[in-house]
Amino acid sequence: METTRTIVLKLHPTAEQAAEMDATLRAFAGACDHIADVARRDHTTNKVLIQRVCYREVRETFGLSANLAIRAIARVCAALKVPEKAHSAFKPTSIDYDARIFSFREWDWTVSLTLLHSRQRVETRPGEHQKSVLKGTKPTAAQLVKRDGRFFMHIQIGGEALEPIEPSGYLGVDLGIAKIAATSDDPKGHCGKPVEKVRRKHNLQRKRLQRKGTRGAKKKLRRLSGKEARFRRHENHCISKTIVQTAKRTGRGIALEDLRGIRGRIRARGGDARNRLSGWSFHQLYSFLSYKATDAGIPIVQVDPRNTSRTCSQCGHCEKSNRKTQAEFLCLHCGFSADADWNAARNI
Repeated sequence: METTRTIVLKLHPTAEQAAEMDATLRAFAGACDHIADVARRDHTTNKVLIQRVCYREVRETFGLSANLAIRAIARVCAALKVPEKAHSAFKPTSIDYDARIFSFREWDWTVSLTLLHSRQRVETRPGEHQKSVLKGTKPTAAQLVKRDGRFFMHIQIGGEALEPIEPSGYLGVDLGIAKIAATSDDPKGHCGKPVEKVRRKHNLQRKRLQRKGTRGAKKKLRRLSGKEARFRRHENHCISKTIVQTAKRTGRGIALEDLRGIRGRIRARGGDARNRLSGWSFHQLYSFLSYKATDAGIPIVQVDPRNTSRTCSQCGHCEKSNRKTQAEFLCLHCGFSADADWNAARNI
């Protein structure tokens, strides 16, 4: 089974290289907007048809190389197939690269990029983990990304995943907000208090700065942008790594809830509760678990979460009143008492 891993490298361009990368990003975004207008006018998302109509015009108007123009057409056609993106504009924040316009050189850890007016070799400073993953590889696809005034290269590396093991059982995982993840092995689970503390801190800070509205407050808001999301991402990486290691050590697969559409099924009372629910990154945790498990050869399955929180994992009795509180489960049939999330993980 083929897998694709993305490694992020921070670029360290010279002032001239940074200026040309900015110009290339603007030209690429402008080309994408132009191509999108043509696609909407002709009511098509077929790459071949779009290329026939506007390839030459894109190259002449925006100054893109042949392959950058093709990448712009491919990006627009893919985006317009998604209903939510059908009428959106393209921002100068990223460019798709393929093997013809991008290369990675291991001996000096540099990347070569085709930009608007030239081909440039840009310095990177990878960490030990990035070096270990990139060593001996020949990546053929990447994405140039600008975030918070800095440039990054998202390099995609293909490979063969391990053959999935024949599991001796499954490690159940219950996802939540109070506990980000509770496993059938661990009644304590992975507490959500650190994430909630950071969420509250940044929420209050954003409100205070937005009320202030000064230039300094807006500068501070830009500096804080994405900090909470990065903390959540780090926590999800740590939790998923621990769960996969436990499953691998014990020769089991991983079973967790299929929570698609959960936000439409539950109600949040009050603004703070809505903020907690909207910030719940269960899909990100699932995606991290999925690719880490695939790399380790661990099968991962999703199960219907219906009644997993109301059913006794000891006797199988299902009743709404079994769930005494958010944290407490007490079976009214057999008297079994346990942490509610741990009981749900055992059912899963």
